[in-house]
Amino acid sequence: MKTLRVKVDIPIAALGHVNAYALVSEPSGSFVLVDPGMYWAEGLESLGRGLRSLGLRPCDVEAYVVTHFHVDHATAAPLLASLCPAPVYMGEKDLRAARGGFESYFNGVLELYRQYGVPPQELEAMRGVHPAPRLARVYDELAELARPLTEGDELRVGDEAARVIEVPGHTPGHIALLINGDREAIVGDSLLNDITPHVVLDNTSRDALGEYLRTLRRLQGEGIGLAWPGHRDEVRDVGRRAAEIEAHHEERLRQVLAIISASPATLYDVARRLRWRTRAASWADMSPYERYFAVGEALAHLVRLVRVGLAEEVVTGEGIAFRRA
Repeated sequence: MKTLRVKVDIPIAALGHVNAYALVSEPSGSFVLVDPGMYWAEGLESLGRGLRSLGLRPCDVEAYVVTHFHVDHATAAPLLASLCPAPVYMGEKDLRAARGGFESYFNGVLELYRQYGVPPQELEAMRGVHPAPRLARVYDELAELARPLTEGDELRVGDEAARVIEVPGHTPGHIALLINGDREAIVGDSLLNDITPHVVLDNTSRDALGEYLRTLRRLQGEGIGLAWPGHRDEVRDVGRRAAEIEAHHEERLRQVLAIISASPATLYDVARRLRWRTRAASWADMSPYERYFAVGEALAHLVRLVRVGLAEEVVTGEGIAFRRA
């Protein structure tokens, strides 16, 4: 099975593009399209140009696969499926969230942030810039069209097959596809070069960071020789890169624990005091979009510390705070 990459433009300056993949069965030439990009005219144009440059006709696609429900990977799929009909697949847990209404899902995340002390004006700024609420109708179409994939499912690509594994953390239902005798994998945003995938907590019944750490350890042990990620270049040493990201989160946990050891701190305090990899010089300079992910990631680390018994919640005059247990 050949893996052909198309760099699809997205209107997110820090990323520039998302990697779509055509999994092409040889010798039939039939293909499955993975992560076709965002519901955005320029992105769809770049996808079409890219497929044609590889000798593929867009409407020869046999299926669309979405590795996770983020806007830059998933929202082009419903429109493409209406123009070039083929089944759409995504991870069962992400599909469940989409079927619950993605606007409701997004509002639930903001409500969680509010409960943990994020100021109302900050929440409104986040709501104003995040693309997901504006694409609620597209998500409704995706929820209606998509079919679920779970651990161990096989997706036929001509006479060959890709095997589904669940790699949660970046989203609850993130999936990866093992191909070519499990020696290669389409990993979406579960593993990236140069940048660390966001782990954003969407409800406190989940230990999102714990899920992601288990995913990283699994990827280290799968024997994958080559990983095709959702952004940047391919990962040629999967074990080493997964270990690097795991070490990053372990260090971030230590930083968060140090902050709440000095005195109880709210989620918002912790997020503002951490150092984030961004072009912005300070928290005040970060965009509301960046702050949305920073707050969610800070909460994921705080909840992880609570789950392992190193931190606890406490009610203060500012609301719910965290302190060292």
